[in-house]
Amino acid sequence: MSDLVAFLRARLDEDERVALAAAEESRTWTRQSHCDYSVPDLPIDDHTLWFGDRIVGEVGFGDGEMRPAEAEHIARHDPARVLAEVDAKRRIVDRCEHYQTYEDYGWALADEVLSLLALPYADHPDYREEWRP
Repeated sequence: MSDLVAFLRARLDEDERVALAAAEESRTWTRQSHCDYSVPDLPIDDHTLWFGDRIVGEVGFGDGEMRPAEAEHIARHDPARVLAEVDAKRRIVDRCEHYQTYEDYGWALADEVLSLLALPYADHPDYREEWRP
């Protein structure tokens, strides 16, 4: 399972890198209903996604409109939350790696937890089907 641990650490490093690149200072992502007429030709309504004091560009969904549920989803997964999740998952991986050295129930549980943590990355080219729980 050391390959799985290395795989998970690499994915968490990628998640962290992307979140850090998206984060600016300590601002948070929010969805707001707000009008700003200083930016011409930019529709600003309750579908607008803000990052701190600036508008995050519209995400295209065919018609170019962002649905409220999509804006809420993006806001809930802001860089700060992703970084907190990366930290928590690294701690879990570290503990599981420690328990893999024991040949008891802890070892089996650690393997299962690592497999479950890797599941969201199953579409990554380095993911191995043998890791699927």
